[in-house]
Amino acid sequence: MVTNCSEALGATAVTCTGFDFDVVVTAEGTGYYKADPRPYAQALAELGLTASRCLFVAGSGYDLFGASKIGLPVYWHDRIGMKPPPNMPVPFAYHRTLHPLLDVVRG
Repeated sequence: MVTNCSEALGATAVTCTGFDFDVVVTAEGTGYYKADPRPYAQALAELGLTASRCLFVAGSGYDLFGASKIGLPVYWHDRIGMKPPPNMPVPFAYHRTLHPLLDVVRG
């Protein structure tokens, strides 16, 4: 998980999901807010993976700027129908729900 939260708020968010994340990268921990590419790169480094082996699931079109700069494909989960930011990179997949995500991952 890559979030613009503090370490404390990031830990609270993880607890609320009920999932165990292998890596949680916060803006406070990296010293940079998304959409700077460094938090995304930090997550990849901590996972020990390359961008081509991952898919970033974004809740905001602004995530596409930082994730795309390091080569991460992005599934934009645009649940509220946001207006895309100007000059936004093209997402790998775009859906208003997470339901298609599993099919996207399976290819």
